[in-house]
Amino acid sequence: MPAGRLRHFILATFALVFLSACAPVSPAAGTTATPAPVSTASPMPAPSLTPTADLAALWIDPDLPAAFRDSLDLPEAVVVAQNRDLADYQITWQTADAAGADWVYALAAPFATLTDEVSSQSVRATWKGEAAEPFEGAGLMMTAETAAALRGLWGEFDPDSVRIVPAEELVDSAWANRPGWVIVPFEQLTPRLKVIQVDGLSPLDPELDVRQYPLTAVIGLTDGEGSPLAKTDLPIQWVGNRRPEHIARVFMTGTTAMVRHMALRMEEEGVLYPAEKIGSLLRSADVTHISNEVAFYSNCPPAKPLRGSLRFCTSPAYIQVLDAVGADVIELTGNHLLDWGADGISETLKLYEREGFQVYGGGWSLESARQPLKIEINGNQLAFIGCNPSGPEAVWVTAERPGAAPCDYDWMEAQIRDLRQAGYLPIVTIQHIEVYDYKPTSAQRVISERMARAGAALISGSQSHFPQGFAFVGDTLVHYGLGNTFFDQMDFGSSRGFLDRSVFYEGRLISTEVFTIRLEDYAQPRLMTPEERAALLEKVFTESGW
Repeated sequence: MPAGRLRHFILATFALVFLSACAPVSPAAGTTATPAPVSTASPMPAPSLTPTADLAALWIDPDLPAAFRDSLDLPEAVVVAQNRDLADYQITWQTADAAGADWVYALAAPFATLTDEVSSQSVRATWKGEAAEPFEGAGLMMTAETAAALRGLWGEFDPDSVRIVPAEELVDSAWANRPGWVIVPFEQLTPRLKVIQVDGLSPLDPELDVRQYPLTAVIGLTDGEGSPLAKTDLPIQWVGNRRPEHIARVFMTGTTAMVRHMALRMEEEGVLYPAEKIGSLLRSADVTHISNEVAFYSNCPPAKPLRGSLRFCTSPAYIQVLDAVGADVIELTGNHLLDWGADGISETLKLYEREGFQVYGGGWSLESARQPLKIEINGNQLAFIGCNPSGPEAVWVTAERPGAAPCDYDWMEAQIRDLRQAGYLPIVTIQHIEVYDYKPTSAQRVISERMARAGAALISGSQSHFPQGFAFVGDTLVHYGLGNTFFDQMDFGSSRGFLDRSVFYEGRLISTEVFTIRLEDYAQPRLMTPEERAALLEKVFTESGW
């Protein structure tokens, strides 16, 4: 019997049963009927055997993601059918050009992975059991739910190449089986995984056209025979698992001090010379952090001829570089901020305020220097908090002069817990004692672990002139030192550095993209070549114990 006729048959049967229940009951033999009371109410109209609204029977594919099924808000005119064959409509996996909800997946690997990009051809070949770089001997890991989605894109998988793993074990399995390649739904990404670009495309990019991305599956509507329908055929709100308007990207950078050789080259080549090769990259984030370690000071001696002094200051004209790289947040924990006294730091704070930069980790008073900087980006509540434990003591803020915030770790730990409770994701930066080593000091390790366990979402060492390693405390990423961003050190170690672009989504840190830079001409950082990048990452990951 067709589904529509079945529905009418069920409704008609219900109506007949209802009428029978309303009919008067004859008295049993040998009894006397009691006269019914006379009713003055209007007689109840007999129910119609024709339904007033035609209900649509809808079958929902049980292989669809639980997150989609839980979020589905069906109109009142729809009833859920348990039998696919009796449904008027079906919601199931569709072809990539169908209307409906986009369900985006990410190819990922342990954070300590050198590979940045693979081809979709290699991914599909591995799915089918064919040898393809870089998956040979490793294959792909995913949940059964993810495999069901990809089956709609690529057909059946080879069980020797695709391993089904419970969701709660997937990340640990990837790390335990390095190189461990996994495919996960976008919203289930975690900082311990590195997102791998596929055909040069990344789901972390808010501007991504997901219909051009090879790991997008589509959930759509069909008729009872399985033929695709437009999403307007039923008034259903189609919601995917990746909403770009909920993505917030934050760039964390290392040491900036536009002095000495860098200042000289800026005078010769133009003020914006340092920003020419990485400016557009830094502008790509919603929030760009700069740890400027020195004061902007009108009475700063001219950069040309070259000044080799370790007493640093910067011409106020150089603030154009911060504008050029899209800086939003300036960290004030640097140990050279008061090299030219209270006048220099006072002028700097006024300049930042006038130019619209937000600051933290230092200020006019101890209270303002300790105050977390709270920012909301696309629904993600972030809070920057930082301090300087290394001094010198003369740089710390006092009742008489502005300066950097000294560290009180009991206070900071309490602040982090309070921020977490209020719904903020704390980004913690600390101006540790400088060491020219990939490995952190024991103090860096202990303090970072303490702040992570208090609830920090991300921890970044802002002191380092040398690229240092990483660690995870739970899901909290710790980068002990990013190295120099804008500084003139040209020796092999200090000429290399990191730029970390962290991605937040719906109130959670889901990934951090690590960019590698190298200084040229004492003044101009550039992105590393693939060979330079691989060499640095391999060294740093090894020194991180990975």
